[in-house]
Amino acid sequence: MSNSEIIQRILKGDPSLFEGSSAQNSLGWLRHPEMYFGDWLDDISAKLPRRHEKTILLGVGGSAGPGLFFAEAVQSSNLLVLDTSNPDSIAEVSFNNVTVIAASKSGATVETLSLLAYALDNGLDAQDLVIITDPNTPLSVLGEKLGCLVVDGDVNTGGRFSALSPFGLVPALYAGWTPASLRSELAGSFLNENVVALAFEEAAIHAADVNFGHGYFSLTADPVTSGGAMWLEQLIAETTGKQDRGFIPVCTSSTKKYSPSQIQHYHLVAALLAWHLGVDPFNQPNVESAKTAVFELLENEVQWISEPFDAEELQHDFRTATFRTLQVYGPLSIASDLSALQSSVQQKYGTTTANFGPRYLHSTGQLHKGGPKNIAALQIILRPTSKDVVIPGSTPESTFQDLHMAQAASDFKAMKDSGRHVAQLIVDDLNEVARVLGL
Repeated sequence: MSNSEIIQRILKGDPSLFEGSSAQNSLGWLRHPEMYFGDWLDDISAKLPRRHEKTILLGVGGSAGPGLFFAEAVQSSNLLVLDTSNPDSIAEVSFNNVTVIAASKSGATVETLSLLAYALDNGLDAQDLVIITDPNTPLSVLGEKLGCLVVDGDVNTGGRFSALSPFGLVPALYAGWTPASLRSELAGSFLNENVVALAFEEAAIHAADVNFGHGYFSLTADPVTSGGAMWLEQLIAETTGKQDRGFIPVCTSSTKKYSPSQIQHYHLVAALLAWHLGVDPFNQPNVESAKTAVFELLENEVQWISEPFDAEELQHDFRTATFRTLQVYGPLSIASDLSALQSSVQQKYGTTTANFGPRYLHSTGQLHKGGPKNIAALQIILRPTSKDVVIPGSTPESTFQDLHMAQAASDFKAMKDSGRHVAQLIVDDLNEVARVLGL
């Protein structure tokens, strides 16, 4: 098959180009500029509730990354993205006199629903709530009952490819973008032969360096602290990390932040990288394994007890792994400290990624469990310092501390079950981690 034939098949939205069956219902993103950049953008901008200056976005993964990306691009302080179940991060947020966006494609994401229940119980007025979800989901039904604005997502697009749909554009409008400035920034997102050919060329360059089913994808910004890099990290990792193959996104230098004008380019690059690897770009088979176990753990009392491990064995795993990852269950406020730790580990041991849990469960978690097998993971759980809070309406009754620990424990089990090297450590601060790793 010639390069020009592949390009033409993408332009036509031919699902048979890609491995697996998911593409049949996952290529809507190719036409998002036509769907959303016209009258839709003006109409939704006019409908959005705007009684307050500040907006909080509740969501994770593909429902959070685009908002962070667009906010970063305009250096906005008006949009806060709360993509966590961490009790200390939640305790820092007030839901009085704010607009809230609750975003979840499935409408059943536990973090989003738990945070929304808490917000409604702690000052949020339903008239200041915007819900973004696919039609007829549990979140959509709730929105109709509350009488708030419900914005439908595109059922033919997966979460991580949704940045140019309502999941990205609505938060962008609250972050300070206008319909006109969005159209200007994203004008190059409409598909044509040149747009697809440039993505095809970049994907081919990356694919040429694949060895034993895996390659590295260099990021020019840190996904722990950069919204654009975090969005791109998820896109590459979750799209390619399957069947023991995958591209490992890693920050090699914080030299350049990403621009929303690059979104459609990287959508295409990610899908083509999966095509080169021979994996389905649009599924995430290893993500559900950890989610399911969370609810099983919440049926009983959740214990904050870590699994014992040998530090020398951990250091050996880190020395011999293809790549290492630090999975930190802690407050988002320690992002700069986590970045420093990741840098130190990378200098000592080699390629190392890092991010917060449960954020990574909806992102690089797919790569961790479905990508290259020779991964060494250290799950780091920081003991919360804030008062424990019951999640309103939870059945059985659970607290945010319960949920946070259950999410860590469930992914630890899923990593073990997938045959990956993983250790678990409960600490009061990241300095204890440095000692364990011999830094």
